[in-house]
Amino acid sequence: MLVHTWKVFWDLQCPYSRKNWQRLPKIRERFEPEYDFSIHLTSLVFHRQAFPGQCAAKLIEQKKGPEARLTFIDACYKDQPVFMKGAVGDSRPSEIDAIFAGIAKDAGLFDNIFTEGVFLSMVNDWDTVVKPAWEEHKEALAYGVFGAPKHVIDEVLVPNTESDWGVEEWEKIMTELEGTEDLVGSC
Repeated sequence: MLVHTWKVFWDLQCPYSRKNWQRLPKIRERFEPEYDFSIHLTSLVFHRQAFPGQCAAKLIEQKKGPEARLTFIDACYKDQPVFMKGAVGDSRPSEIDAIFAGIAKDAGLFDNIFTEGVFLSMVNDWDTVVKPAWEEHKEALAYGVFGAPKHVIDEVLVPNTESDWGVEEWEKIMTELEGTEDLVGSC
C-alpha cells in the first residue's frame, strides 16, 4: 500500500492551531493507515512568543529527540494561556525563554545533563537552534503556509483548511480531493 504524506503546520501561540492539536489524534487514528503524519512548526509574525517557542522545541528535539519535541509541543498547547499576549504583556525575551523552560521542566524534559540552565544558555544560539528553527519556518513558507494550522498533503497545500475540522470533515475533503492531482499531488 502506498503511504501518502500529511504535514501539519502549527504556530504554538495560535489558538486555532491548538484546536487542531486537540482534534488531530482522532484524525490520525482514522487516516494513519494511508498517511504518514508529521508535525512542523511555523510562527506567524503577530505571535511574538511563537518563534521563541519554536526555538525551544528545536533545542529539545536536538538534545532529547523527536518524541521529546512532541511532548514539549503537547505541553505548550496544554499551557498555552501562560505565554499568550494577555499573560506576558511586554515581557523581555529572557522572561519568555523562562516560561518555555518552565513548560519543558513541568513536562519532565530536563535531566542531569540537559538541565534548565543548559536550556536557557542554548535556546538562543544562532547556529544550533535559531537557524534550524528559521529553516523550518522557511519550509512552511515554501509550501505557501502563511497562516496556521495548515495541512500539506503529498507536498501540496490543501486550501482553506479549518482548525475545527474533525474526522467527518476531513473524510469529506479527502473524498473530494481524491484524484485531483493539482490539490493533493499524484495520489
